Amino acid sequence: MTRSAITADVAVVGGGIIGLATAERLTARGLTVAVIDMAGIAGGATGASGGLVRAFDLSPARRRRAADGLDRYLRRGHRGTWPAVCRQGSLSLVAHSDLPRAAAAVADLNASGHKAEILTAADLSTRFPALNVPDELAAVHEPNAGWLPVGPMAHAMARDAGPRLLLIRARATHLLTSGSRATGVRTTVGPVSARAVLLAAGAGSTALAETAGVRLPLRTRAVSYCLFRVAEPAGLSSLPTLVDRTTGAWLRPWGSDALVLAGVSSQKTDVPETVQPDVSPEEQERVRAVIRHRYPQVATAPVAGGVTAYDAMAPQGDGEVCARTGLDGLVTATGWNGGGFKLAPAIGELAAARLQEEAAR
Repeated sequence: MTRSAITADVAVVGGGIIGLATAERLTARGLTVAVIDMAGIAGGATGASGGLVRAFDLSPARRRRAADGLDRYLRRGHRGTWPAVCRQGSLSLVAHSDLPRAAAAVADLNASGHKAEILTAADLSTRFPALNVPDELAAVHEPNAGWLPVGPMAHAMARDAGPRLLLIRARATHLLTSGSRATGVRTTVGPVSARAVLLAAGAGSTALAETAGVRLPLRTRAVSYCLFRVAEPAGLSSLPTLVDRTTGAWLRPWGSDALVLAGVSSQKTDVPETVQPDVSPEEQERVRAVIRHRYPQVATAPVAGGVTAYDAMAPQGDGEVCARTGLDGLVTATGWNGGGFKLAPAIGELAAARLQEEAAR
């Protein structure tokens, strides 16, 4: 049903973790925000995230944002109301060729107050015997990192935003403009007028930007993960999250005594922007074939569920927060190639600051 025109200080297109983190920071600055998303809160790619949070990254810029994000997650947000991080620790596997950069990153993290250390394959065998790590790899261990339940986390951000946040369950169809300025968003339930607009809808932001003549080159990439029911679950309570930079594999305990969540990055692109509560047999075996080399228990473990989804891939490899100078009032924040969850609090802070500047022009 079409409703009368809505007016807000800022219109945010995308109810995922980046859009919500930004909306929460905007309302804290006293601005009103309309979040537009047909699927609602965390109904898209965010809802399919593994929720891994850590500070380590080989890139100094991403590391600063990830560390800021982990700080905020550990403090449970600005009001202390977010779900607590499941601090099972984080292991990031790196090749020996990356050890100098990894060691510099660890020194940087420790200097900023984040605990991190380099572990050899022999160290890992002793401390985490359920894992199988070859001698040619090492790991960055962060004991205070871990994972978060993504749905409760996204809803907590929305609650923190308070009454200045309006959630609009609709599809954004066009950017509204006046001259060289964005003035809002047209949706399937009516127009939303705003002094600034944020595009945080993943790859869907590309087509919306094009309606105002703005080029935002993004494409979708396949994402899926499987839930494996392991036969010997006793060690899961101490199993850290694992990110293998050499294979694209990752895993974490699901939160029960028998399930492990695991995935392997995909090279399949231009997939539909849909989230399905299942994984094809072929994808199950692709994931299993890689994960079993690091966590042998999944070699024969039955698959108890999974998700097939997508993320937004930026051609330059990293997302960015960008005020589009060709169209005043427009800010974009997307394209983190599936790594946006751990960065979200820092990205939200930056995006909110830029949107406030744009709204004031």
